[in-house]
Amino acid sequence: MTKYNKKIIVFAALAVFLVSLILLLLVIGPEEIVNKIGVRNGYIIIFIVSLFGGFSAGGSISFITLLITFTAGGLNPVALGLISGTSLAIGDMVMFYAGSKGRELIRGKWDKKIDKVANVFNKKKWLKKLAPFLAYLYMGFAPLPNDVLLLFLAAIKFPAKKMNVIIILGDLTFALTLTLLVARGFIL
Repeated sequence: MTKYNKKIIVFAALAVFLVSLILLLLVIGPEEIVNKIGVRNGYIIIFIVSLFGGFSAGGSISFITLLITFTAGGLNPVALGLISGTSLAIGDMVMFYAGSKGRELIRGKWDKKIDKVANVFNKKKWLKKLAPFLAYLYMGFAPLPNDVLLLFLAAIKFPAKKMNVIIILGDLTFALTLTLLVARGFIL
C-alpha cells in the first residue's frame, strides 16, 4: 500500500467518524448524551479526552466536539472550560517536554537543518519577541492541534518556562472561550 493510499484511508475514516458523530448528535441530542453518562462522568470523560486531545489532529477534533456536546448538554461551561483547559495544558506540556527530549536524539543532516532554522529564529529579535504572543494566539483561538507548534518550538529549543506559561494561558483561553460561546448560543 502506498503512502498516498494510506492518507486517503485515514482521511476517509476520519470523515466517516465525523459524519457519524454529527448524525448521532442529530438523532440523540447533547442533553440525552449528558443524561445517559451523568454529570460527574462527563467531567471525568472531558478531562481524559482533553488530556490526549492535543496529541493528534483526530484527538483535537474529538476533544472539541465532545466539549461542545457536553456544554450544549447542560454541563457547567466554566467548570468544563477550566477542567478541559487544565487537562489540555498538561497534555501539551508533556508533548513539549517529549519534543525537547526527542530533539536531543536527532543527529546528522536533520540536526543541522533544525539548527539552521533555530539560528534564523534566534537571530531575528523581533521574531523571538513576537513568538510567545503568536503562540498564545494560535493556542488560545485557533481550533487546530497544538502538536506541530509545540514540536517546532521544542526543536528550536524555545525556553520551557516561557512555553509552560503560553501553554497554560492558551489552553485555558481556548477551552473557556469555546464553552462560553456554546453556552451563549453563538456556536452550535
